[in-house]
Amino acid sequence: MNKEFYHDVKQVAAFGPVARPSGAASIYADLQGYEAAVLIVQSGAMGAVAATYTWKIQESDTAGSGYADVAAADMVDGIQTVVFDQAVGGDAVCAKRLGYKGAKRYIKAYCTESTGGTPTSIIGATWVLGSPRHAPLAA
Repeated sequence: MNKEFYHDVKQVAAFGPVARPSGAASIYADLQGYEAAVLIVQSGAMGAVAATYTWKIQESDTAGSGYADVAAADMVDGIQTVVFDQAVGGDAVCAKRLGYKGAKRYIKAYCTESTGGTPTSIIGATWVLGSPRHAPLAA
């Protein structure tokens, strides 16, 4: 059994890491040549003001416009959002993921933040593109 998949995935930066990415859309990922994508979102240490961050994936047939929220049927396990709730401290310094299985060529992450103050938490995200149509991929 081959346990290596290094040459079967491609990573694409989505966000930062940045402080307070509220209402911010990520750099889009182009799925041409790939059949699947996972968004990995990471949370740093909780800042002085706790926050709640909600992440979702949007999709489009065009790189620069026409993005809409992905339907549950096009998400792995139907899960459309992930939430980092730093208000209770449990989601500081952790990672979560969303899986995309839709048919659009372009996808991007979208984050909203809710809090009563100005949080300083650092958040980052990376796309992992998989199931390439032509493998192995160059390093």
